[in-house]
Amino acid sequence: MEQEKLSKIKEVAEGVIAAMGIDGRVSLSEEASGVLVNVESQEAGYLIGRNGDNLRALQQLIRLLASKKAQEMLRLTVDVNNYQQEALAALKESAKNLARQVAEQKTPRYLPAMNAYERREVHMALADMPQVKTDSEGEGEGRRIVIRPV
Repeated sequence: MEQEKLSKIKEVAEGVIAAMGIDGRVSLSEEASGVLVNVESQEAGYLIGRNGDNLRALQQLIRLLASKKAQEMLRLTVDVNNYQQEALAALKESAKNLARQVAEQKTPRYLPAMNAYERREVHMALADMPQVKTDSEGEGEGRRIVIRPV
């Protein structure tokens, strides 16, 4: 990504964090899925919120403001103190454990509802397990993954 767009993203993220009255340091890294905006702060709890609700809202706000400033839709993820990366790693591990149970017991199991990004990551994490297959079921915020034996 162009340096100019990266600096706009960082400027927006720093501005939003400062406007919230939160002391934090913003760093950017380019990933295959877009730009990762990582915020490091002693006040992470305020930024993350219950079950990551504030973090999802913060990501949406930063994405919209940065896209408007860059005059194009930007793909970016906001993380605070690596909360999302650690939560995603735990989710994948939990899904793998459940998939092993499905393979042994030969009965389908359901994961809780999750957003599209999390579902995609779980599907990819279980794709290399030939003894199970995954499908998404449901609508909207209630959409979840079913792990079935093959």
